[in-house]
Amino acid sequence: MNIRHLYIFKAVCEEMNFTRAAEKLYMTQPAVSHVINDLEEETGHILFDRISKKIYLTEMGKIFLNKTLRILELYDDLENNFYSSEKDVPIYIGSCITIGNFWLPSIIKEFKKNYPETPLKIEIDSAAAIEKKLLNNDIDVALIEGGIHNDYLIKTVFSSYELSVICSSNHPFSKKKCISIEEFIKEDLLLREKGSAIRDCLDNALAGKDVFLAPSWTSTNSQALIQGVKNNLGITVLPDILVANELERKELKKLFIKDINLKNNNYIVYHKDKFISNTMSVFIDSVKKINLK
Repeated sequence: MNIRHLYIFKAVCEEMNFTRAAEKLYMTQPAVSHVINDLEEETGHILFDRISKKIYLTEMGKIFLNKTLRILELYDDLENNFYSSEKDVPIYIGSCITIGNFWLPSIIKEFKKNYPETPLKIEIDSAAAIEKKLLNNDIDVALIEGGIHNDYLIKTVFSSYELSVICSSNHPFSKKKCISIEEFIKEDLLLREKGSAIRDCLDNALAGKDVFLAPSWTSTNSQALIQGVKNNLGITVLPDILVANELERKELKKLFIKDINLKNNNYIVYHKDKFISNTMSVFIDSVKKINLK
């Protein structure tokens, strides 16, 4: 018994005639009769009385028809509505803090232009926490800066940004464009916490020069570091975009460390075993194509 057999049974009940049901279904009359015989054999009940070349539903046939109509109604609803409702299924998106603060709103706005009905559930956390959520299937896709090293995760660069040394406009370094590693490490360093993409980028670049940092401050909050630098309590390393307004107002100054390249990539990431729905695929493609500055 399959769903096609139930549609044939329903058509016979509507026509109460094998030949007319066959014509309605574009089948032969013997093929329709064969299906009804199979149903009767499988259910163990006579569904139609055949009397004087006419057919009549038996009591068991009436019960079977009632259940058949309920099944077909559910099946039709599934076929007509479920497959077209993917746009209503939420996409769970994780984002690290920097991307969440500066690039994610533009990404979401662009996606919503074409898919306004698709719900997006957003979680913003540290890169390490977001990576863990991906591995645990707590989110569908992630926007993460910095290194991703887990073999279960597929990553694609969608943008990048430069990191700069940031100091107060009253700091002695404010007159310079570039400082040496030795000058940098002698200062009071106000840095992001270990494990953050910004800190990892800095640590990895300096580790290649056999330099390891002992900052005066560490914070998960970039704004706390910015306020500390504004008050000339030390220097920091942050993406330019985080201090764009302060740089424009000349409250802060940016400079570079000689022979050190500080650049972070932003990645869109998902689990290699994750089922990628059509809307998820569109979201991933839209992130790859978006022009972020």
